[in-house]
Amino acid sequence: MSVFHTTFATAMEHSEMLRMENISKIYQGKSVLDNVSLSVNAGEVFGLVGPNGAGKTTLMKIIAGLSRPLSGRLSILGRDGLAARAAVKQQIGWVPQENNLERELTVREALTLYAWLFGVPAVKLRVKQIMKEFNLEDIGGRNIGMLSGGMARRVLIARAMLPEPQMLLLDEPTVGLDPDVRQDIWEMIRDLSGKGKTIFMTTHYMDEAEQLCNRLALLKAGRLLLTGTPEKIKNMAEGNGDPKFTLEKAFLRLIRRGAE
Repeated sequence: MSVFHTTFATAMEHSEMLRMENISKIYQGKSVLDNVSLSVNAGEVFGLVGPNGAGKTTLMKIIAGLSRPLSGRLSILGRDGLAARAAVKQQIGWVPQENNLERELTVREALTLYAWLFGVPAVKLRVKQIMKEFNLEDIGGRNIGMLSGGMARRVLIARAMLPEPQMLLLDEPTVGLDPDVRQDIWEMIRDLSGKGKTIFMTTHYMDEAEQLCNRLALLKAGRLLLTGTPEKIKNMAEGNGDPKFTLEKAFLRLIRRGAE
């Protein structure tokens, strides 16, 4: 067994997929992230919540290797996530908030291109498999630029899953989508979680976080205020077991008082 797979097996055995310690980031003289520390267990759906401008996307890009922190440590699958990017890259699938697929390509062409860029073996077979898995066969010949927002998001997730990563990063996966399409994306996330994939997602929809996430971290102005299960967070906000006390109410209460 290779060193990488030995390390991966060890990380899975200890049920930790991701760990970050004191991650900080400054952009244009402004502190975007301030000593953020958290861990994500293998197989869980972990949500990063907070208002717009809290630093959620910046943190996600650091995990994905698209940005470097000013300071701090990042461990992915037991490896140094900053120094050993090549060793862990195939185990992370990145789904950005915006549709950055080539609009002039068809769905099949786009997936084939990225399968080749990702170094996926047996490209044609893998593209066929992923299109079937994500119900894209009927639109394989349609141009990316002609897709609805929900269908484009489905293709983005399919692209991220081409190399069969262990962890999927979803940045605001349902932002701007209609309620029925949001439900479709939720089911997709549940299905991937059920297959053992680790999901790390950002969202500012509290109903989404409550429905999907095993644990949550609350970020405000670049600082991590708290981490816990949705139920624990509601209890911290003194919901007192009231079934009508939603995570959104808890979130607003904790934000207002600074989670003190």
